[in-house]
Amino acid sequence: MATARWSIDTWQDLFRTLFRPEHVAFFPHKIFRWDAQGIYRDCFYPFPCQHLLGGETILGKSVKDVLPKNVSYSVQKALRLTLRQGLPQEVQCVLSAGKKYTVASIRLFPYDSEVLGFVTDHDMSGRPLIHVAPDHPSIGFLKDSLQPTPISAFHR
Repeated sequence: MATARWSIDTWQDLFRTLFRPEHVAFFPHKIFRWDAQGIYRDCFYPFPCQHLLGGETILGKSVKDVLPKNVSYSVQKALRLTLRQGLPQEVQCVLSAGKKYTVASIRLFPYDSEVLGFVTDHDMSGRPLIHVAPDHPSIGFLKDSLQPTPISAFHR
């Protein structure tokens, strides 16, 4: 099982394989890599965003240590199911920061013996919290390569 963090180039290559600038409305706000025990092993933020739970400081911690109890139970269950069945799962969680509530939509995908979680945050009405235009400088790396990296390049 790989526990080392991926390089920014690896994350950008993966993102470039999956998305194009014109798909910006569908970009996840953050991507996490969890191991089979639900430990945060890595993260990638395609564009700057505030992480409600601490950003990179959660790396090395368990889902149970980071998320509220009811949310961690749902995420842990989805992680186990993703690994056991080898199929994507989706879970939606409501997180609060003071009087502000956020709905985190987490799409989980198996990746070797780990899980990738693509997270998009929404307000309570369902609107994404982050709105980025296709020409936003933080996603300029999507235009760096004319040819996307083949998905087979990500298999270890």
